Amino acid sequence: MPPNKAAGNKGSAGDEAVIMTKGSRYKVVSRGSGPEPIQTVGIFKGYTAFGHDSALSIQLDPEKEGEQGLIRIIPCMTVLAIDVITFKPEEKLEEKEEVKVYFG
Repeated sequence: MPPNKAAGNKGSAGDEAVIMTKGSRYKVVSRGSGPEPIQTVGIFKGYTAFGHDSALSIQLDPEKEGEQGLIRIIPCMTVLAIDVITFKPEEKLEEKEEVKVYFG
């Protein structure tokens, strides 16, 4: 099994795991109800539940009138390919220094 930074192993720069980050733009190709795949281009908003499965939430790029602000839910099991258009680095949350008090 190749090294995977997300699993805690440190490999070379080329071995880093690629993760989907909120705010990045992606093109997602997924299976649809017809013979042709569905192409979705937009900004990744996060993961969501879809029944008992997981799904991607993508805010659509407005290609047609009335699509402004629409979010497409794509079940993960239907995804065929994902192209990264623009990558926004993951924001690191600053850990607050807590005062630890022990009683007893």
